[in-house]
Amino acid sequence: MTYRSRSPFASLSRAFSLGGATLASIVAMYSSAALADQAGTSPRETWHHDIQQGYQQLNRTTESLAKAFTPGCDALDHDAMAAHWLDAYQAWQAVRFVDFGPIEVDSRAWQLQFWPDNKNLVGSRIASRLRQETVVTPADIAAAGVAEQGFPALEYLLFDDAMTQHSLQQPNACALAQAISQHLAQVASELNRDWQAFRSHYLATDSYPEATVHAALQSLEILEDKRLGEPLGMMGAPANGYRAEAWRSDASITLATATLEGLQDHFVPGLERWLSQQHQEDLAAAFSDQLKDTLDQARQLDTGIAAGLQDDQARQQLATLYLEVAQLRQVLGDEIAPALGIVRGFNSSDGD
Repeated sequence: MTYRSRSPFASLSRAFSLGGATLASIVAMYSSAALADQAGTSPRETWHHDIQQGYQQLNRTTESLAKAFTPGCDALDHDAMAAHWLDAYQAWQAVRFVDFGPIEVDSRAWQLQFWPDNKNLVGSRIASRLRQETVVTPADIAAAGVAEQGFPALEYLLFDDAMTQHSLQQPNACALAQAISQHLAQVASELNRDWQAFRSHYLATDSYPEATVHAALQSLEILEDKRLGEPLGMMGAPANGYRAEAWRSDASITLATATLEGLQDHFVPGLERWLSQQHQEDLAAAFSDQLKDTLDQARQLDTGIAAGLQDDQARQQLATLYLEVAQLRQVLGDEIAPALGIVRGFNSSDGD
């Protein structure tokens, strides 16, 4: 994929006809911007660096996941394997808000996580793989559809009730788990590499601060409406735990917490820098405070949505988390975005 940069230096050639003073001011402006980036003081520099840290963590955890399967499955420790899977899945959730740049290449986000899965394609496709006579290879998974490639596919092998009849120690199941984990590691490695190469384009393109805020806002909208609202019955239809992500492992709130932690680590520092430049420190504090409250509520839950819907107290806690996320979304979308001059002329609920 070719990233076309609208170079800020293109305006320099037009400035020659405007006189030396104008040219000098433009040169000074862009020199200052370049020095700010080098010093790590610009929002874009901060965001690129922090997101890079998130992609590196995703790369490391998926490598560990793939290595855990490398020796084979004869002596597999299911709990240890599930822990590797959850670590890597949380690392993905932390950078899931980034919906532009290298993640768009070859539908990488879908390769990492096919969801929503309203037709249970993950279940049907993985069950079909387990029934086939030939042992699956990494090349088979690389060429397969996204329902067979990502964290939900591996979740089926680790947690679905059907696996009581298909032990991971069986050759087919073991080979399938190995192939999926290797594919996850490959996608994460390429994503980490390409984000690093994306740096110059990200830093040179004026629209990316706005795009980064849009991405974070859309992440919160998806969290509120689809990941919490729909399974909790807040969107007009009855509550249904099977509409939650990671319902097989009941890890939906663990993953939601990782998303919020990712925003705290990889989005908030750059946002605070931008707001500080605009003398809007009060809005930065409001967002950070609300994010802390939302995280505190998420961390109080010791259950996911699927199990939580069966318990009145947990259900109330889940409803409170939903409201906290809604308030966080409101601060970013209704207060911070206008203060930064960001016009929400898009349907940010599309595309998950």
